Amino acid sequence: MARRVEHIATVVRTGDGVVEVELTAQSACASCHARTACGMGESARKRIGIVTPDAAAYVPGECVTVSVERNMGMTAVLWAYVVPFVVLLGALVTASLLGWSDGAAALTAVGGVALCYGALYLFRGRLERKIHFKIHKQ
Repeated sequence: MARRVEHIATVVRTGDGVVEVELTAQSACASCHARTACGMGESARKRIGIVTPDAAAYVPGECVTVSVERNMGMTAVLWAYVVPFVVLLGALVTASLLGWSDGAAALTAVGGVALCYGALYLFRGRLERKIHFKIHKQ
């Protein structure tokens, strides 16, 4: 069984098969090496919408546990941070080896990252089907 990353959350609202919850950074997040990757290092509170067929069973103000399998979280980190970084370095090194000026190489690298994030945006539906959160009552 895959290990899960779990957070305690409070239901903010429900409707149309979606439960919107607010996550609060826990004291364990302060020492976690991956806190910036999951987004909890940026703020103390974060809101996310979780698609679930039992959305009607949750009520605003209820305390729940939100989880994602660790390998799904690492997949998200790979696509959001590692792949664009590799594209950036690859474009920069390739443009430099081709003898382009520093400015042209930098613009090429930034353009490559923009294309990478554009492709991620276009394929967001496919990624959302692979990486999803689960919600459990406490």
